[in-house]
Amino acid sequence: MSRKRSLMPDVYRTRKRVCSGPQNSEASNQDSESLDNDEWENDDNHNENSNFPSDTKTALLYLKNLFPMDKFEGRLPPIILKHQIYGIIKNRTLVDKDVADMRNSGEIRLFKLGSEASEFCIVFTEDYKSHVLRFTSDLSIGKAVIDKYLTTVVTNCQDICMNKQKMTHDFHFKDEEVTQLVKAGVLTVRDVGSWWLAIPSAGLYMKSFIRGRKAVLTMIRKSKYKEILQAELEVRKLPKVARLGMTYHIHDIIGADLVECVSTSSGQLLRLQE
Repeated sequence: MSRKRSLMPDVYRTRKRVCSGPQNSEASNQDSESLDNDEWENDDNHNENSNFPSDTKTALLYLKNLFPMDKFEGRLPPIILKHQIYGIIKNRTLVDKDVADMRNSGEIRLFKLGSEASEFCIVFTEDYKSHVLRFTSDLSIGKAVIDKYLTTVVTNCQDICMNKQKMTHDFHFKDEEVTQLVKAGVLTVRDVGSWWLAIPSAGLYMKSFIRGRKAVLTMIRKSKYKEILQAELEVRKLPKVARLGMTYHIHDIIGADLVECVSTSSGQLLRLQE
């Protein structure tokens, strides 16, 4: 490549939307909120690609159902990158508003990912709570401390980070309790006296995500003219270490504007942006 691109997601960078997501879904019906493609196809206000959701919440549920829980053996909740929605819903201003509304209502939470200031992901709040309870059940962390964290911080505050003032005065956590939350992986140090709210075992996700994105971009880069039909890419095999699945990664690279989508007589073409 003539210009290096970060393998980490830049969730809030302003991007020009170039296309919708993949035509074939790997979504499973493992969740009670699983969605039927027929519902999307019959929506009178459907997207250009009628196989895809036309509203932000439905898009989030669709992306959630793409997350391969089984491949992570239940060690992660379904994680969605915000820019993946941009590859499905045209109106980014509306997406931002809907995400903010869902966040303020407590339906979803945003979390910091990676080292860059703009790297965030979305997790449904109930999925996060269930994950925290499951993850900490085998740790030597007091259940009362975890329950207090879930019922106070997670339920009543939508901030992505906390400072000592909030933790000790607003939510009445003792210093030793904060230390336990850090050990449990629900807080990570941001700075002296401040912490990011975190997803326990998020490193597993980042490791798989980075390798998967790199593998997909390499496939396109090695193709003739650095472009490939989307239908052809969808059936390609990913390395075992890339557990998130091809459809998940196609939504990622489209939403992150790492590829340009070109309509052809043979179907949609993905062309590497360089």
